[in-house]
Amino acid sequence: MNVATRHPWLTASLATHLLLAALLYVAGPVRVERKRIADVRAAVGASLRQTEARAMGRQLRAMEAIKDALEQSAGVAPRKPASSDPATRARELATAIDEVRQKIRASDMARVLRIPEAEALQRVKAEDARRPRPALPKDRPPEAIVAQLAAQARAALAERRAQLQARRDGVAVERAADGRLDALASGLGLITPGALTGSSLDMSSTGFDDTRGYGSFLAPPPVDTVGLRPGAGRVLGAGGPYASRVFLDTWYVIGPFEGRGRDSLAAVYPPEQGVDLDAVYDGKNDLPVRWSWQQGGYPMVPRPRAEHAVYYAYTEVTLDRDMDLWVWIGADDDSKMWFNDGLVWIGSQVDDKPWYRQPFYSMDTELATRNLTEGQRRLHFYKGRNTILFKLYNGMNLMFFSVVLSR
Repeated sequence: MNVATRHPWLTASLATHLLLAALLYVAGPVRVERKRIADVRAAVGASLRQTEARAMGRQLRAMEAIKDALEQSAGVAPRKPASSDPATRARELATAIDEVRQKIRASDMARVLRIPEAEALQRVKAEDARRPRPALPKDRPPEAIVAQLAAQARAALAERRAQLQARRDGVAVERAADGRLDALASGLGLITPGALTGSSLDMSSTGFDDTRGYGSFLAPPPVDTVGLRPGAGRVLGAGGPYASRVFLDTWYVIGPFEGRGRDSLAAVYPPEQGVDLDAVYDGKNDLPVRWSWQQGGYPMVPRPRAEHAVYYAYTEVTLDRDMDLWVWIGADDDSKMWFNDGLVWIGSQVDDKPWYRQPFYSMDTELATRNLTEGQRRLHFYKGRNTILFKLYNGMNLMFFSVVLSR
């Protein structure tokens, strides 16, 4: 008699133990993977909260700068908000800005109607009380409230600049305050896209449809090849390369994020709300993306390459003294660039770029002269650290971006 016949339970017991062992073998990695996914979700959530906090802090600082500039422009004594709570502080700043706007309107009304300014101020307040105002969101997080009030503050700044612009040819204005308003508006990116591109922008879109009908051919600007000395690096002056054209070859890169077709430039992704090099976000296909240090030859090609995808690149340029520099910018396909937190570039989405006609890697002259360029900006670099944030959208096939500095 064999063992199975003598002990019929033995076979069932062995089979049960083998099944349990197999389940444990499979369940272990499953638990590890679930924990890894949970850890990634927690990291993404923490990064998004930190990014929102940074964005909210930046908006509050912008509101305070707008309030101070308007108070100086109107000759009003400055008033500091008392609260440290972001939403309450934003409300206090908004109230102070409204009071300055009322003071400015009352001064204009008193001068035109030749009535006492106190009477004019009462009329202005009565008008405002009858005028409907956008309601603040209820039961919304503080960042939503701050964002709405910050937008209203930027509108107040634009309104005051328009008032001063209208008076420049007539009533004399205080040039220091006037210049401060212009500089503040420029730093906050309050410039129309057309002024940044040099060509029109078509921001229309139908989902992910990226079919384009290109306009005029956009030839790269000429480069003086006499004494041309290309170089690469992020330091200019002492300790930097001896070069007449310096390619920025070292960046922190994050992506790919899911693209939105021709709306990708207008869409706001987390890195635009504040650069946090330790952050992790949800990227394309719901895969986590992190900042990675990347250095490459000319031009920069972010890794890993993906189509219908958005990337961000961040770098810092160090100078040994203040100087104005030409910034030569190019991208395949679309791009934006912020310099020292101010928007300075929106690439054209309608022009026919040279690298759309032939692969950029075959353009020997442009590669040799570091001139895969579609536009230039003359920017003032400060002694010490200057920051650049570059946004790239790749529709199909090849992609790159290029930032070159020259005197």
